[in-house]
Amino acid sequence: MTGCPTEETILAFVEGRLQPPQRALIEAHVSRCDACGELLAAVARTWHAEGRLQPVEPAPPRPFSDGEQVGPYTVVGHAASGAMGDVYRAHDGRLGRDVALKVLPARFVQDPERLARFHQEARAAGALSHPHLLTLFDVGTHEGLPYLVTEWLEGVTLRERLLRGPLQREHVLRLGIQYSRGLAAAHARGIIHRDLKPANLFIGPDGNGRILDFGLARLTENLQDAALTQSGAVMGTAGYMAPEQIRAQPVDARADIFALGAVLHEAVSGQLPFGGDSPVERMSAALRDDPPTLPGELGTVIARCLAKSPGDRFQSAQDLAFALESIAARAPKHRAPLARPALLPVAGVALLLGALGGVFAFSRAWETPAPVREVVDLNYRPVTFRRGHVLNARFSADGHTLFYGAAWEGGRAELYSARTERPLSQALGHPADVLAASPQGELAVLLEPRFFDADHGSGTLGLMPLSGGAPRAVLDGVLEADWGRRDGPLMVVRRVGEKFRLEQPPGTVRFESQGWISNARVSPDGARIAFLFHEHPKDDRGGVWVLEKEGAPRQLSGEWGSIRGLAWAPDGSEVWFTASRTDADSALFAVDLGGKTRLVDRIAGRMVLHDIASNGLVLVDHPVIRTGLAFGRAGEERDLTWSDSSFMTDLSRDGRTVLFAEGGQVEGPTYGAYLRTTDGAPPIRLGDGLPMALSPDGKWVLTAKYGERTGFVLLPTGAGESRTLDLAPVAVVLGARWFPDGKRLLLRGSEAGRPARLWVFEPGAGAPRAMTGEGMGFEATIASDGKRLAAVDATTGSLRVFSDTGETVSTVPGTFAGQSVVGWHVNGDALYLRSVSLPVQVSRVDVRTGASVPHLTVPARGTPPGLVSIMTLALSEDGSAHTYSYSEALSRLFLLERER
Repeated sequence: MTGCPTEETILAFVEGRLQPPQRALIEAHVSRCDACGELLAAVARTWHAEGRLQPVEPAPPRPFSDGEQVGPYTVVGHAASGAMGDVYRAHDGRLGRDVALKVLPARFVQDPERLARFHQEARAAGALSHPHLLTLFDVGTHEGLPYLVTEWLEGVTLRERLLRGPLQREHVLRLGIQYSRGLAAAHARGIIHRDLKPANLFIGPDGNGRILDFGLARLTENLQDAALTQSGAVMGTAGYMAPEQIRAQPVDARADIFALGAVLHEAVSGQLPFGGDSPVERMSAALRDDPPTLPGELGTVIARCLAKSPGDRFQSAQDLAFALESIAARAPKHRAPLARPALLPVAGVALLLGALGGVFAFSRAWETPAPVREVVDLNYRPVTFRRGHVLNARFSADGHTLFYGAAWEGGRAELYSARTERPLSQALGHPADVLAASPQGELAVLLEPRFFDADHGSGTLGLMPLSGGAPRAVLDGVLEADWGRRDGPLMVVRRVGEKFRLEQPPGTVRFESQGWISNARVSPDGARIAFLFHEHPKDDRGGVWVLEKEGAPRQLSGEWGSIRGLAWAPDGSEVWFTASRTDADSALFAVDLGGKTRLVDRIAGRMVLHDIASNGLVLVDHPVIRTGLAFGRAGEERDLTWSDSSFMTDLSRDGRTVLFAEGGQVEGPTYGAYLRTTDGAPPIRLGDGLPMALSPDGKWVLTAKYGERTGFVLLPTGAGESRTLDLAPVAVVLGARWFPDGKRLLLRGSEAGRPARLWVFEPGAGAPRAMTGEGMGFEATIASDGKRLAAVDATTGSLRVFSDTGETVSTVPGTFAGQSVVGWHVNGDALYLRSVSLPVQVSRVDVRTGASVPHLTVPARGTPPGLVSIMTLALSEDGSAHTYSYSEALSRLFLLERER
């Protein structure tokens, strides 16, 4: 015969439909042609695995019926069937939630050793926790049938969505970034999907993506090792399998990258990159043909994913995510302005977000900043070596000395200095933090700084000579200060009421806003002020802005998910800053005065820029940051932290259930809402979003969810549908609590551009109703009778008791400045108040006399190195139990200089 046989001929050969002479010709050709030999072997393996080369037995009846009890799960109904078995919707009565119960075929349990291995690896897959991966809860057997239990998702598969046609390019980028990050998280645990395809990819109601059945292809493969070895069958789906997978060669994470490339190609174009009417034709095309060329940068990225050789593809899913993010950064935005309420959780989060580099980042991956240019070669030289956290650090005017405020070994914040050529730190003997160093040899410092509270760490500005002497107090309520490198007027940022003011000189307002102004720095020539502007006062999402001598400020680089740390380049041509796009890790960027942004350097982990010296030295911190969750009762505390960022938002009145959010690297910018019992049982993931308040009956959670638009919903903790809420006219929400009747919510928030106040909102009964006047948006707690509330007036320090309609009932004798109310005692005759500074003191205050007695010290066992603050804190109604979120930061300062 001449030439290679057709696909139809090979199919006939595999099925045994050829006559002996034809069969002999094919066998002779295959023995000489490697391509046809590979194709023939792949077809035989796949068809054998699918059972198409042997009699097909009738499908067994569905094993479970409605209402049947499978372990602790009650079957609600049959949901779907597939090659991997049947899927049921079931209810977990213990935790009050619906789950997906997947029953695997009985042939998987013929070998006890394989079953044991299956359980072991399923538990490993269950350890995966990521906002774009399906969560595996449990694994077990019922009457000899193995089953898996996962979270129950609402939405559609990507396959179902593609039946309506291709996706918009922006949505493909968004999903591609999310799926890539999910892949990266699983690959980091050594788990490869091996069967990535639209049917295994999910899109939720908010448009966000999830990868289904991650690791199950590998898990089920382990159960069939012997059979697959004998048959040579491949695991995967024709049209999405990488060439090495088709050939049954060993595969790694790059096979998943190939499959995701095929998925993205189909999502963009509506067509598979390697088409055909049969699996054989699709596999042959994947081995032989180049994919059709798609236009633009996205087409180039997809083509690299689909390279025949694994070495020519992206070498990690993280690399693929970065490539897609870079495209998204340059994509024009065609979005209407978002008139949306912004989630601003309880006081104390703001400074952790702003000063530690985006533990909770509010960006969306497809709304990332401008393009970047080349990375420079930098050398990192450590300059601090003790355990603790650095607050701020600055160079002297000549660049040979650095000053910094730090809290080492669990002690208080103090001021230190060190020479850059020999960084041996010396304590200056003052409890302060550094803000700026003037060319005239004077330091601006923050005296006894109160960090990470509702005032964003404001304190008293002090000035001290470098030649020696104690600092003298100058101005209260200061957050930032700087001179620049010339003899110009001092610039300060102050918090006045609910507004942030940039003043130069102090008293002359240059810019004022309810948005948070941070990291303000004067340019080397004194002509400009650069600062970070965050639209919401408890959210470190924002951009780089510059204020000229005349006119309003303008934005140089915006839409960063987390941004903090800023300094001018020595020649004043660029502003350098540290920021991140989609998660907690940050990189070093620079933007010129025309708005052109470039990447300076990226490391594994967080980076926070502190200063740049006149000689070009750069001072950065590489902090290791953790937000933890602790619970205590009867003098004992236990840590309930789930990942790297467990942030408590509410505690049930009986002290048995904690509501918390996961952010950071695990959940990313969409957050995850979780419930956890205080006995240490595994948490329940309720869904995407940042939870704010748990209803008294434990059935509903007020949550902020992120998608194309941010909205507020009531998430059910068990069976039920979520409910979307309209909070207009409230535009900014600072905090929320349920009234004891479970019908009303107390909101602490404000209308757009207006001071905060307290509101009462009854879902389903109209718009929120203002309870207090503007400027009276204090943190309040509700008594168990639901008729009285209490709050400390931040302006006067008085402790007020008022009715649920806003009228003042009484004022507790005494002054309580610097404290906040965390709860009422169950009998209603006392309030619990907490301090801000470490260790936190909780006192019980009599509402009639104002008499205060110590109740609790947090943390119970002293202040460990690196503990920055106790953020949120809550007590049970009887005061016997408490829970709190804490922030830890272990800093290490580095000097960066160009490689010589």
